[in-house]
Amino acid sequence: MKLTKKLIGTGAISIAVVVVAVIAVMGVIKLSKSSGKRTVITTSSLKKVLSISEFSTGEFCYNGIVSIPKNSDKNKTDYSVKYDSTVKAGIDAKDIDFVIDNDNKTITPVLPDISIKDVLIDEKSISTIPENATAKLKETLSVCKEDALREAKENNELLDIAKTNLQNTISALLTPIAKESGYKIVW
Repeated sequence: MKLTKKLIGTGAISIAVVVVAVIAVMGVIKLSKSSGKRTVITTSSLKKVLSISEFSTGEFCYNGIVSIPKNSDKNKTDYSVKYDSTVKAGIDAKDIDFVIDNDNKTITPVLPDISIKDVLIDEKSISTIPENATAKLKETLSVCKEDALREAKENNELLDIAKTNLQNTISALLTPIAKESGYKIVW
């Protein structure tokens, strides 16, 4: 049973990661300008710009209620738990590849499938129904995580938003270096 669910479209890579990537891009541009040489775009140079271990590009906030079965009879409910959670979707940056067409001056990023990267349960939000239920925190968290993960996997919007945000993030990070060399990013 769910109370509410909210999907957040967010380019949720941290500010520090963006700053590092921008510095890397600007370093490559400055290096190519100062040497006066023509810049050659390669897959390895593009991967260097995106050398972040993980992109988290979509979040699914879920407020749920899940039933905890009795140990003696799995078909009966011992108690129910209300909780808040955040499910994050993204990719490992090392799995991004590129098709570079030097004749047409285009760069086509090849993205891996986006997957669920993390399920966070807000322990402060957990409340039991009835209130006096004797809940085991480890078991309760496990059941809540399974419930939130199942709900997120059923929500196609999460992966769609994460993909769109990922494309926007990669475009924003690579456009300066691509433009400097006369290339454009195509999807």
